[in-house]
Amino acid sequence: MGEVAPNITELVGSIMGAHLIAAMGSLGNLSKKSSGTIQVLGAEKALFRSLKTGTRPPKHGLIFQYKDIHQSPRWQRGKISRALAGKLAIAARLDAYGGVYRGDQLKAEFDKRVEEIKARYAQPPKKGKR
Repeated sequence: MGEVAPNITELVGSIMGAHLIAAMGSLGNLSKKSSGTIQVLGAEKALFRSLKTGTRPPKHGLIFQYKDIHQSPRWQRGKISRALAGKLAIAARLDAYGGVYRGDQLKAEFDKRVEEIKARYAQPPKKGKR
């Protein structure tokens, strides 16, 4: 993974990076997907069920295994998932199309965003708001 996808490996680790690439079939396929698709990758069944029944769609799929997501309170998970999926989309494109190594920069930006989310949304939202 360090040779094939160094940016993804720096961002989420080699095991989760390999799971994401395997779920899409190849690094090229992963790089062509939007961050929203990467966010719910692995939760397709729940996504299509929500479209069919009108329930709320899933906030995360395979990336739920990432420590900052599954250790966070429920109301912060969707925001952190979106931030991680965005950085993963950038990292996948850098890795697939021969871009330079920017994994440490992407990781620092993501960690900064997670701290902002945790500070801004420290308390759960009021009842009645989504």
